[in-house]
Amino acid sequence: MSAAPLVEQLSREMGISTATSLFDSHPPRPVHPVLAPIFRRGGLPRGEIVSFTGGQSLTCALATIAASTQEQKWCAGIGLGEPAVSSIADLGIDLDRFVNLATPPQDWLRVASILIESFDVLLVDPAYLPSAGERARLLAKVRERKVSFISLSPLAGSTEQIEITGLGWSGTDHGRGRLQSCLVEARSQTGVHRFLLPGPDGTPAEAVASAGLGERPVIRSVS
Repeated sequence: MSAAPLVEQLSREMGISTATSLFDSHPPRPVHPVLAPIFRRGGLPRGEIVSFTGGQSLTCALATIAASTQEQKWCAGIGLGEPAVSSIADLGIDLDRFVNLATPPQDWLRVASILIESFDVLLVDPAYLPSAGERARLLAKVRERKVSFISLSPLAGSTEQIEITGLGWSGTDHGRGRLQSCLVEARSQTGVHRFLLPGPDGTPAEAVASAGLGERPVIRSVS
């Protein structure tokens, strides 16, 4: 028996919404056009947890929140160490809207729970995995406040899991020159995507065709 008639009936009732309508009422936060395809709805979801893993996960996560800071949204980093300020700015992040907190490892969950009340986006490298109860309370607060929560470790309850792998740098020629861009690969629910991060100007850029290790990728700027 098909469930479609029941879903249609419930969607007409007062206070009852389908998952699709709930997602539509809270559109994702915008991201750089090069990064949009790695997300199921073309942007950073609100009220959900997204997991970034892999060798280039921090760089990609920082690039993902850049558009939010440019729209005057408050973003916070927890447990990220001390990333280079100049590199963060090169990725397009408005430093006036980004706060990086030096948090004791054992306190990351408590600090995150506090910041959810006032920040729009949280980028967290968890020092430990929370218990099932802690995870449920965290997810409930993320949903209630419509916060975009990015974890740099696999976290149960994540609606999107994205693995970022660095494939190789370009810019040097026979041991001379300057590193200019890095070809990376992103694996997510939407498929496998390759792009440059950073690109020649520091922000993400498209890698045309199938450039791989040992090849010089064809670079096309995306404004």
